[in-house]
Amino acid sequence: MPAGTSLRFLVLVVAMAAATIEMLTGLLRPYPARNVEFVCEFAAGYDPGGNVIDNVTRSNAHAEAIKECARGAPVTPEWYGLAGSVVVLLVATAVYLLLPRWKRRRHGLVPLHGRDPRGEIRAEVARLAGVAGVRALPDLVVDLTAFDAGASVFGRAGRRTLRLGNGLLHVRRSDPARFQAVVLHELAHLRHRDVDIAYAVTALWRVFLTLVAVPFVLVLGGSLVAAEFGWFMGADAVFWPASRPYMVREIATAAFLFLLVVLARADTLRHRELYADRGAVALGADPGVWRAGAERAGTQGRPARSVSALWRSHPTWAERRRALEDPAALFALTDVPLFLLGAVTLVTGNALSDRWDARPAAWLVGGLAAALLAVAVWRAALYAAHRGAPGPSGVRAGSALGLGLVCGELLSGSSIGPGWWPAHLEPLFFPFLGGVVYVCWLAGCARLSVRDTSGTPRALRAAVLVAAVAGCVVAAAGLGWWMGAGKLWLAGDLYQAGGLEQDIRRMFPGPWGTREQYAAVLPWIASVLTSVSVAGSTPVVAAAAVVLWVYPAVLLLRRPRATGLRSTLLAGLAGGLLGAAALAAVMAYAHTWRPPLGERGTAFGVVYMWWRTVALWTGVAVTAAVVAVTTRTHRLPRALAAAGIAQILALAAQFPLQSADGCLGPLRVMGDTCHWLPDASWSLTEILVQTAAPAMFGAALVAAPLARLPRAGRPPAPAGTVRRSWPTRVAVGAVAVLAVASSVVAVRSVTGGGGTALAVPDRPPAAGTGERVRSFQLLAWFKTSGQADIVAVASRYTTFAQWFKESTDAETGAVDGDTLRPICAGLARDAATARRHLGVPDPELGRAWSTLLAKSRDAARECTSVLDARTDDVQRNTKMLEDLVAAYQQATRTVPPLTKRVTTALEQWPQWKGKTG
Repeated sequence: MPAGTSLRFLVLVVAMAAATIEMLTGLLRPYPARNVEFVCEFAAGYDPGGNVIDNVTRSNAHAEAIKECARGAPVTPEWYGLAGSVVVLLVATAVYLLLPRWKRRRHGLVPLHGRDPRGEIRAEVARLAGVAGVRALPDLVVDLTAFDAGASVFGRAGRRTLRLGNGLLHVRRSDPARFQAVVLHELAHLRHRDVDIAYAVTALWRVFLTLVAVPFVLVLGGSLVAAEFGWFMGADAVFWPASRPYMVREIATAAFLFLLVVLARADTLRHRELYADRGAVALGADPGVWRAGAERAGTQGRPARSVSALWRSHPTWAERRRALEDPAALFALTDVPLFLLGAVTLVTGNALSDRWDARPAAWLVGGLAAALLAVAVWRAALYAAHRGAPGPSGVRAGSALGLGLVCGELLSGSSIGPGWWPAHLEPLFFPFLGGVVYVCWLAGCARLSVRDTSGTPRALRAAVLVAAVAGCVVAAAGLGWWMGAGKLWLAGDLYQAGGLEQDIRRMFPGPWGTREQYAAVLPWIASVLTSVSVAGSTPVVAAAAVVLWVYPAVLLLRRPRATGLRSTLLAGLAGGLLGAAALAAVMAYAHTWRPPLGERGTAFGVVYMWWRTVALWTGVAVTAAVVAVTTRTHRLPRALAAAGIAQILALAAQFPLQSADGCLGPLRVMGDTCHWLPDASWSLTEILVQTAAPAMFGAALVAAPLARLPRAGRPPAPAGTVRRSWPTRVAVGAVAVLAVASSVVAVRSVTGGGGTALAVPDRPPAAGTGERVRSFQLLAWFKTSGQADIVAVASRYTTFAQWFKESTDAETGAVDGDTLRPICAGLARDAATARRHLGVPDPELGRAWSTLLAKSRDAARECTSVLDARTDDVQRNTKMLEDLVAAYQQATRTVPPLTKRVTTALEQWPQWKGKTG
């Protein structure tokens, strides 16, 4: 089994790469007033000091207009961050190549042959290298300034160097066993092939500090200090009150990421040394050398404190001795690495998702985390099986991972807003509990599989690879949901804030405010049902819901005579019957208050869908809970397998129930006459598959803590009791195939229709911003499209006023259509263009401007319609002129206050640029 050191280093590299791109992009980002996309966001009403959820709903409401606003403008040079990362990588490569030479010169290392004229030491090292299986003997040098009996190996691929301390040469004759142990320890590093990657990461780390981290902190820190004294650049003074907390948190995030990388690097290097110790002992080194070293260290000084121990790159002699006597610590799921992994995962994932997209970011960081955790969990499970001890439960390790995820989100999340804490802390339980359940799930599956996997390296690698792939799918689903939609709940309920309840009332009319059956569930429908439906229609979530139970079910299938699978299948069948009974109970309940036939497809249909979803979730959760409490072994994997079987069977049962709805007497809901309607039932099934898919995640959250409850032992079945396993295997395999098909149905029912039916609402909340930001919003709108729209509309009405004086006959009502036609056509085009653009961000002025554009559009349309009719209808002509005059009067009431407000903001802007306010 691999030690996982390379994967740990890979996580550090990804974290540094993401931090490099993020920091360099931030350093090279243009000032707000020069960033067209940023200005368009402000023109739409973005408030840097406002509520995050308000900004999100407002941005969604004006998404197309913002796109139109920024079209054709120079794009923010985000490739600068990528280019800078390439430069950093090239410099790190140069440092990696030159680092061994620099280290030789710095320490004054001399070739060994000068201190070993007879070649005895070289011959001894060559002999030990042969024992260690190191084919190419490294360059041997001596550190004349090192009087301790130590050594180290360094270098790059193709040229490695073994440094022998001057004191080690003298120890060779007085204590040959110690000399042999030290040299074998260093040769074990070469045998494990961790020297190259360790020095490559060291080179990257030093370049990252020099070219990225330090300049980032200096620039942002310098800007922060300068701003506190009233020194600003560009338009920073206007944004300073709102941008101060963001800038402080950016610096804190950089410092936190720096701390994480330092701690993770130190932890990885410590474990690297412990593995080398074990490798040296396995090659023939005397363990007594480590005991003697621990005794000498214990008499020479006090033990290091636990906090300072986190920073050391080398373990103490006491730790090294304990690791050799009891290597459990090398295989255990320790807290600090998992906390660091969780924090690095979300810090890196948030940085990548903010820069690009949440889905590829989730696959990247989730895949790395899943691979590392799969290796760690399997190492712990194999060691426990070797010692005859219970395998890892994953609770403590998952708690450390969950805490790391929470800390990473608090420092790097974009949904927290201007403060240090989000508006709602409750959603942070999702990443914390998700981390706990995820590690428990991996550990439970590893314990289930390890005893039935042959001990050959090929079989072990295949088992770990399957666990890593399954873990990657589940991790990508969880992280993708959190980084995409889940973290928005930290700011509040996006659907409620966006007015989805009002949209539901409008799209599905019914007695929402008068009947308790409707009013009580409307908030749940607007928030919960919408959320699970959107999540369940995501391909990776649908796939992960299947993997959560199919993977442990397959492990049960592989066991001899499918031990434990029969009882799991029976529990799943019982859970399916429970889900079907819950669906029937919902039908009986809905039958008692169903409206007339013509009203069942509106509000009643939505409420009915909610209760059917609740019934399915209840059946799945209860099945998982009962199995987790009642089973004797492998409780979490079997609970999830039973819950998955119950879910598929309940979904299958609801199809005939719905198809024969009108034939079921007291269970009739949607129909009054008996007909078999499979098409209508299939449409409902597609929606229910979406809403029911995330229920497996809920089942995992329920079953994981219950699986840890103590339970009275039950005597196992007699050894002679052998049941036929093939019917059970066939039944579980068939249900697994149905589960895969259901995930395809969940995804195709959305992608085939051209998009998700339930989307984020578009009603922007009212603005409540400061005077300076409000003025900048108005100026941003004026600069991007407002000025052109005001000039175009005002000039049309000026032309119309002149025409009205010169070309109308008040007595006859006749009009000069030839000269009026281009005016109306131009007004229609200008009004339509202005309506495509962003509206005025000021609420009061925006309402007046929207009213003007609506009246202009209607008056221009009526004008062109009348003129195209070519009739002399005096009454219709008079109505047309009245509409045009009314629109003109609206323009005289709207444009002057708007231009006056813009003029005032233009006058105040130069004064604000030099003040902190």
